[in-house]
Amino acid sequence: METIEKPLGKITALLADLGLEVTYAYDDLVFVQNSAFLLQFTNRPMALKMFTHTDCEPAVAEEVEKQIIEAHAKAGFSIVPSGPYSITENDDETINLEFA
Repeated sequence: METIEKPLGKITALLADLGLEVTYAYDDLVFVQNSAFLLQFTNRPMALKMFTHTDCEPAVAEEVEKQIIEAHAKAGFSIVPSGPYSITENDDETINLEFA
C-alpha cells in the first residue's frame, strides 16, 4: 500500500497566516484552534475535509471557514466543508469523534 505524503507543514503555515493555530495533529486529523475546526486529509494530499465543532458560533464559524477555504485554494488545496462534529473525552484518556 502506498503511503500518501501529507503536507502538514504547509497547512500549519497557511493557518498561522490567518492567525489560527494547529492545536494537535494525529494521523489524518488536524485539530485547529482548540478543536474549533477539524481538517481531515483524504486520499489526495491536496484535498482535505473540514468539520466545524458543534459549539462554534455559526456566524464566526462561517467566516473562519471561508477564510480557511480561500487561503488554501490560493495555495492549490481543496478544502471541502463537511459539516459539524463533536468530541468527547473518555475516562481512559481516549476521545470519541462524532460527525453529524
